[in-house]
Amino acid sequence: MKKVFTVFLLIMLATTCGCKGGMSEEEQKAANEQKKAVYFEKGKGYFEKGEYKKAVIELKNAIKIDPRYVDAHLKLGETYLKLAKAEETFQEYLIVERLVPDNMDAKFKMATFYFLGKQFDKSKERVEALLEKEPNHIDALFLYAGLMEQEENFTEAETIFGKILKIDDKQSKAYSGLARVLQNQKRPDDAEGTLRKAIELDPKASKPRLELFALYMRQKKSDLAESLIREAIELNPENANMHIVLGNFYFAKKQEGKAETEYLRAVETDPENIRLYMITGKFYDITGKKDKTLIMYNKALELDPENIGVMNAIARFLFSEKKPDEAKKYVEKALKINSSYSPAILLKGEMLTTERKFEEAIKLFDQLTKDDPKSERAHYFKGLSHFGLKNMRQARESLEEAVALQPGYGMAKLLLGDIYLRARTFDKAEKMSREVLAVMPDNYQAGIILGNACMYQNKLDEARKIFEAIIKTSPDNPSGYYRLGLLHRVREENDHAMKNFEKAMSLNPKLMDVFTNILVLDTGAKKFDKAIKRCNAQLKVVKDSDNAQAVVHNLKGGIYLAQQKPKEAIKSFETALEKNPNMMRASYALARAYLANKQDKEAVDRYKAIIEKTPNQPNAHMLLGTLYDMQKKADIAEQHYRKALEIDKNFAPAANNLAYLLAEKGELNVALKYAHLAKGILPDDPGVMDTLGWIYYKKGMYPRAIMEFEDSLKKLPQNAIVHYHLGLTHYTNGNGPLAKKSFKKALELDENFDGADEAKRMLSELI
Repeated sequence: MKKVFTVFLLIMLATTCGCKGGMSEEEQKAANEQKKAVYFEKGKGYFEKGEYKKAVIELKNAIKIDPRYVDAHLKLGETYLKLAKAEETFQEYLIVERLVPDNMDAKFKMATFYFLGKQFDKSKERVEALLEKEPNHIDALFLYAGLMEQEENFTEAETIFGKILKIDDKQSKAYSGLARVLQNQKRPDDAEGTLRKAIELDPKASKPRLELFALYMRQKKSDLAESLIREAIELNPENANMHIVLGNFYFAKKQEGKAETEYLRAVETDPENIRLYMITGKFYDITGKKDKTLIMYNKALELDPENIGVMNAIARFLFSEKKPDEAKKYVEKALKINSSYSPAILLKGEMLTTERKFEEAIKLFDQLTKDDPKSERAHYFKGLSHFGLKNMRQARESLEEAVALQPGYGMAKLLLGDIYLRARTFDKAEKMSREVLAVMPDNYQAGIILGNACMYQNKLDEARKIFEAIIKTSPDNPSGYYRLGLLHRVREENDHAMKNFEKAMSLNPKLMDVFTNILVLDTGAKKFDKAIKRCNAQLKVVKDSDNAQAVVHNLKGGIYLAQQKPKEAIKSFETALEKNPNMMRASYALARAYLANKQDKEAVDRYKAIIEKTPNQPNAHMLLGTLYDMQKKADIAEQHYRKALEIDKNFAPAANNLAYLLAEKGELNVALKYAHLAKGILPDDPGVMDTLGWIYYKKGMYPRAIMEFEDSLKKLPQNAIVHYHLGLTHYTNGNGPLAKKSFKKALELDENFDGADEAKRMLSELI
């Protein structure tokens, strides 16, 4: 019985399935037609309700049943257009065009897409095909006129706009287009007449009035322009935008009172319009009425408390007013609402740069430039942040990108010019500064960069004229006098140099670079007593700065050494190191002073005693290492430098000296590591520059070595060893004349420096 029942069940199932599968092809087709129609109608219904995502699902279901369903493809394209999905919209109309080549709607849409994508040939091909079938298709005629304008075929464009107006003389857009092509044909009177016709058609229409207003402004017919907008306001008292236009007109004419009246009337006309408050607030900001700016911005925020654009505008205003803490609150609030809002991210990055948090800032700018590669401001601040970290290559690349995107970006060009100057690319520095000065002839920084670039290219007369010109423009800025003083020093016009240095110091008595140059001139002229008096006076001026005091005590010690007064020198150098334990020049000088005073044993014993009492003082190891170094006991010196670095891994003086010793032993890669460590901590120290240059020289990297030695000599122009190192590099690099000049200068400064015999030998070969 079980077997019989099973067979019976199988027969029944087979019969049932056979009935379902037995639907005829015609019946199946009809069912599919019905299903796709249902999907299509549901899609249309969702579209009309504005529920576009749901519409997409239904229309796709219809197309799944019938991939050649033209109406569904057209509606899906229209839906994607509403969702601002340009690529998907394009694909749907492309499918329709392929399915039904004669579908004029799809052909027009494709022509429009190709026009917007600047593929004008493909657009023109479709428009011409459409107009051949429908010569009076107004939208296609407008598109064709646009194509003619792209080809600068203004005569043909004029004909097409004329044809549109014959078909429908109320097409205001055609009057605007016709006026535009008439202006391009240098026919302003005809353009004016055309726009007047458009205004007659609809006296209240704002667009033709604004276009005629713009035409009058270009023709400098201010009275006509003003009366045109006033007439528009009378006809459209509810149109707040016309008050804004009139306000802008008065602002451009520097009639701030009238401008303010119109901006406020705009706000009064449409008090719920946020944009009007923002425009008025910006006007107050530009004209210096800062309290009113914030009032307007806050009113805008009251209207829409979640508006992140307004929040960002308030934050940027507060930031510009030196209120960073208040600004941060608005930035963070905006980013809480939308964490990817780029204007707020950009402002946050700018704030980080002012706080010198460059690494954090770079992370933000990296993301911004990735998301929007055309943001010149993000590239600029990214470059500025890298500059702050001394990453000159990355800084240069970012700034070059900013300038490429915005050729008139003056701030980027100034910083780029500074970088070129530092990199000894003087021709590029000159080019950048000249471009800035062409737009901003009184820009002080650009003048300084240009003068320096000319000076370093030995265009001394031109440099002098530039520095004199910027002094005349800004007589209270000490930088011009300082640079002019340096130029006179280069020309060995020391009286003129001193006069300019002293003038710079009178304007800012705390300028230590200027003060150092004054002392160099005094000591060079053997005016030691005068130099010491200057040091004592300067110590009172910089009494609040330990670093500045260290510089003065170090200079004072150098003067005593030049007078062969080692005891006084020792006291000065020790005081300098008390004020700034990282001061390498004072460390070297103190060791030299001890040796000059024949106190090498006493000095060694003294520092050993210090180490016994306080073994974790890196400075004692540093000075002991320096003394052993000068006694040619390199191995013991190396031990103490390494010990100093064990105690403080960032102790730059020890890293520098260790790098030099290792370079002498031939361990160049390890030496370079320590030299880079020192450079990162003391980027402007001339001793570090010399060490790094020496390692580059030994590695055969001559251009980089030359750059470091030249930087060092800016700070230590009287140092024979650095001149000798520079001479060696030029000599090995095959530049005899420059090598000869450097060797001569080194021997002129000191005939007995370590390496003098070698310098004399090479000099004899070059003569």
